[in-house]
This record gives sequence, structure tokens and C-alpha cells, in this order.
Amino acid sequence: GLLPASADYARYICVGDPRTGSTLLMRSLNNHSRIIGYGEIVKSIDRYPGHYHEFGNQEALFRRQPVEFLETKVFRKYPPGIEAVGFKIFYHHAPRETVWGQAVWDYLVGQPELKVLRLKRRNLLKTFLSRKQAGLTGEYIKYSGVAPAVHLDGAEASDFFEHTRAAEAEYDALFDSHALLEVVYEDLTRDYAAMMRRIQSFLGVAYEDVDPGTAKRPSRSLSSQIANYDELKGQFQASPWESFFTE
Repeated sequence: GLLPASADYARYICVGDPRTGSTLLMRSLNNHSRIIGYGEIVKSIDRYPGHYHEFGNQEALFRRQPVEFLETKVFRKYPPGIEAVGFKIFYHHAPRETVWGQAVWDYLVGQPELKVLRLKRRNLLKTFLSRKQAGLTGEYIKYSGVAPAVHLDGAEASDFFEHTRAAEAEYDALFDSHALLEVVYEDLTRDYAAMMRRIQSFLGVAYEDVDPGTAKRPSRSLSSQIANYDELKGQFQASPWESFFTE
């Protein structure tokens, strides 16, 4: 409390779904000397982010008054030089059917200066596949070897595609009055430097060449990763999701 501190920085959130590059993005932002990026800190009322030691023992505040927790522990005063502070939140985090969750989203939407990074992935089949592979191996960030080929259920995949596109539209509308930058996974991984330059400019910080901070699974064809690829491809012909099966 004796050192100078300020809350004069850009506030931001990264909104999206798992397996869309959120870990890559947040680790990269954290490697910038003037940016602080927290992870999934508001999953639910029962998931206090105690691994962030700087928050202290504030579980009671987190559970009773999530808005005050965000305002006093996350968007608090920081040392001079910090120019952007934020965290990532997935669509299913802070469930809006609960009073606690709705309070979190109302607080975020009610901040007109909040900047929103919208995480998306063009090929939802790859998102669905990545989830299945991670669930089987238990490896969500680091990969010890080649992920096994998996059998995908067509009906489940179709439901996932429809639900994801609907959620994207819903949260685009929710933050339509905010400064928003769409961060597409395929663009981020194809030209990382250019995308990071855009993101840092959007947040209003001077550009730094930051390390990605996470490893990407080696590229493999969809047909080598999906055991029933040909069957699935035929099932989705002439559907809105046909383009996902272009190798």
C-alpha cells in the first residue's frame, strides 16, 4: 500500500468457448510487460479461483458479492506501467440462470468502456474433435504424443455446431455496444505476430513481440483423427456444416 498504484488502464475480457485458442491468447497477453490476464476466474459460485494468491482468502466475498470481488480484486489498482487488465470467460461460465451468474454478466455488460475479445473458430468440427481428444487423454494444454483417432457421433456433432453458433450470436448481441475485436483461432495460429499486433493495438498498449507460451498440437488431417470420417462427411453433405469437412 506504500507504492504508487492506479486503476487507469483498459479493462477487457476474452469471451468464447473452450478449444478456441483461449490458453494461447491469455498466456501470450500475460507475457506482455504491460498486460495482466487472468484465466477462468468466474466459472461458478462454487469455484473460487484460490490458485491466484494475489486475490487472497476472499471466497466469502466471491460467493456473496461477485461484482465487488471483480471490482476490488481483479479490476483493482495496479503498479504504474500496467495498461490492460482482464480475464477469460466461457459462455457456460457464471450461468445466467442463477442470480450469482447473472450478476457477473450484468456487471460486465454494464461497463461501457470494457473491451471484448471474441474468441471463435471457423471450423467447429475441429473444436468438437479437440474436445473429444482432450477428454480421452486428459491433456488440455500439453501433449505427450499423438492423439488417438476417435469415433464421432453425427447427431452429437450437429447439436454442438448448432449450439455453438447460437451462443456466438447471443453473446455478440450481448456486447454489441462495446468495443469488440473478433479473434479467430485459424487467424491467430496462421499469422500469430500479425494477430497479436492487432490485439495489442485494440487494448491500447505498445506492441511487444511476445512468446506464445503454449504448444500447438502437431497438424494432422481430419481423416487421420476421426475414425469414421468418410461416414461423417457423407452425413453432413448439403448441410450448413459441409465446409467443415474440407481437408
